[in-house]
Amino acid sequence: MVPGQHRTIDYIFFGYFLFQIPSTLFMDTQAVYSKWLYPSWMKAIPYYYMENYRDPFLANAWKHPWYLSFCLLEHYFGIPFFFWATKSYYYGALTRPRIIIPAVIYSSHTITVILAVWTTTLIADFSKYEELAPRTFNERLILCSAYAPFFIISLVLLIDSIKLSWKQKCN
Repeated sequence: MVPGQHRTIDYIFFGYFLFQIPSTLFMDTQAVYSKWLYPSWMKAIPYYYMENYRDPFLANAWKHPWYLSFCLLEHYFGIPFFFWATKSYYYGALTRPRIIIPAVIYSSHTITVILAVWTTTLIADFSKYEELAPRTFNERLILCSAYAPFFIISLVLLIDSIKLSWKQKCN
């Protein structure tokens, strides 16, 4: 990292957005686009996740139009944002304050998506699903736990960005 006005939280956000780039490109996009687009080694990446978390949304986003729309937003707007956010948090939010309002928008959107995923996971009837889906309440909780880190980081990002925005306004 570049020396300067860095806060510990900037390092966390830098790592989070850096992780989001390959995660989205190599895993999340496979829920939306044709399988022939991906080499066999790339198709193996989500296999472990699907087997262990039984995520019906990533198994087939087309069965959940609301989830598909979130995926498409992430692919077309999120990926460019992840690159910009990675660079911004590399230098630190205090030295790159233009990241603050987009970070509020991104984190609010991500929190909304995850709340929708959690709600659907907990109350939907997956008994007639052909794809992988949680079969028991325990499996539903396990699936919810897979989304928890993204929720927590987004919530912290939202709070931090709002605090930085208020600080800027006061200065």
